[in-house]
Amino acid sequence: MKALHKPGLLSLWCLGAALSAAGCAVPGAVIRAEVAHTNTQTVLAFEETVFNKHQVKEGFERYVGPSYKQHDPLLADGRDGAIKALSYVMSKVFPNSRVVVKHTVAQDDLVAAHVFWNQKPGETRGVAMVDIYRLENGKIVEHWGVVQDVPEKAANDNSMF
Repeated sequence: MKALHKPGLLSLWCLGAALSAAGCAVPGAVIRAEVAHTNTQTVLAFEETVFNKHQVKEGFERYVGPSYKQHDPLLADGRDGAIKALSYVMSKVFPNSRVVVKHTVAQDDLVAAHVFWNQKPGETRGVAMVDIYRLENGKIVEHWGVVQDVPEKAANDNSMF
């Protein structure tokens, strides 16, 4: 999976740090952009660890906060319920599955990842998902998911991604 890097973001952060060191006010937008960037990197690492490496427990231990609220009606609330369900899915139901994060959108403490989940490698179809995460202090504390099967035939020539 490619790491997302916005060349201008680091420059903005450095400018903000320099202004702060000089006693100038740091624009809130710079700080929010850095938080959004850092949160995006956390979400990408979580997706890679859980859905590609299938290291569910490790992913939750490293990237999820102690209080975790699950909005997916198929998963139990809390860390333990999610770990149990996702460990089963990753090891028994889709042991060879992989995800590809196609797009991310971040604002403040929210990160949305538009994901293609290839549940059975070799198939051209799979599942399109949007995972929305809320983070606190750099840890995932809340999750919403929207899932749609990639159809065999579409009514238009546009990709779902």
